[in-house]
Amino acid sequence: MPVSSDRLAGWLSPIWLVGGVALAADALLASYDWRLGLAAGALLGVVAMMWLYLALRYGSLSGTPSVRTALVERSRQQELNRLQAARRSGAQDSADPAEGA
Repeated sequence: MPVSSDRLAGWLSPIWLVGGVALAADALLASYDWRLGLAAGALLGVVAMMWLYLALRYGSLSGTPSVRTALVERSRQQELNRLQAARRSGAQDSADPAEGA
């Protein structure tokens, strides 16, 4: 069953977790050699700008409803329907159908 990826890390969204680790790695590189840290920071900035463009154009920040969210919701509804049907059929069948006459 699909799991919603909205808050997999609890209160912290995965994108912020990845961004924080990238900034920490950049800070470590800058403390080793400031030119290396500057280069890594520039690369990190380019990647962040590309992500922002794609997110605004096609992704989660574009305002269009997510197909994955709809799939997760439909899967949850189907599971709920199966559980309700199993409870109803279990309540109607008082005897075990495998026992036979």
